[in-house]
Amino acid sequence: MKVLYLSVFEEEEIDLEEGLKEGIEIERLPPDEKEKAVESAEEYDAIIGARIPREFLKKAENLDYFIIPFAGIPPQDKDKLKDFPDLTVVNSHFNSQFVAEHAWTLLLASVKNLIPIHEKLKEGDWTPRYEHRWSRRLIDQTLLILGYGEIGRALGKIGKSFSMDVKAVKRTPEEADVIDEIGTEEKLDEFLPEADFIISTLPETENTKGYLGEEEFDLMKEGVHLVNVGRGPVIDEEALYNALKSGKLGGVGIDVWWNYPPDEESRSDTFPSNYPLNEFDNVIFSPHRGSHVRDRERYRINDLQDILNSLKEGEEVNVVDIDREY
Repeated sequence: MKVLYLSVFEEEEIDLEEGLKEGIEIERLPPDEKEKAVESAEEYDAIIGARIPREFLKKAENLDYFIIPFAGIPPQDKDKLKDFPDLTVVNSHFNSQFVAEHAWTLLLASVKNLIPIHEKLKEGDWTPRYEHRWSRRLIDQTLLILGYGEIGRALGKIGKSFSMDVKAVKRTPEEADVIDEIGTEEKLDEFLPEADFIISTLPETENTKGYLGEEEFDLMKEGVHLVNVGRGPVIDEEALYNALKSGKLGGVGIDVWWNYPPDEESRSDTFPSNYPLNEFDNVIFSPHRGSHVRDRERYRINDLQDILNSLKEGEEVNVVDIDREY
């Protein structure tokens, strides 16, 4: 089984081959040199990477697996992969726990008003201690998780550890495990008015764009807190802005956005939304860094090793449904 790994890491820094079953051969190539791989595309049984040239996929007659080393499908690959129905696409969920931790950090910072009171106290202003802008408690409150994949499950466990009533919405029916209730999308209208806190982990697909729109915000409780660590377009921007402006939302924490820097020069000058969300002191901005933790590449490599070993044994794991786009 010959695998092409498009990696920015040197072999000596992180050894993917360590721990692999016999018969798995790894060849590395920097992502910016992926065009070079087209010449030898027919040699590979699997490729690890993203944004793969169409020419490579057309020429890779022996390619069985396209392994994306993170969750989701890059927009550049979605339509392309539909033209190769015999190719098995696999995701890595190595970062699910990290993203869940980040989501919980955003939630806690939001419900405890940490950012605005931090800004005041560092200037010597103690008035937040004496004002009646109360923090929220989590114990005995209801958490709604939108999307119950790997990140959602990790969040469910955290929520239960805080003695919360935890519910989740997922596309396919499933019995509740550690949480209190799991419903399909048909339950969304029932769950939204009950939720004190909502965390979205939903991927961006044709079905999830604008998943939370004006009607959904109208169903939510007054003062609900919302966190998004899935994908930005899952939330309708205008509806979010209007809900903030009306005072409907107690707080918002966002790690995934609608606008991203198109190039390196734009990294210090790209506003992440098309609406002035910076008008509100109860919105927490995070630049899509939920998985940016120390040693994350070791976790990624360990997960890729498990995936490759499973594929070598004929066991397919974390397979992506291209039609559903996740």
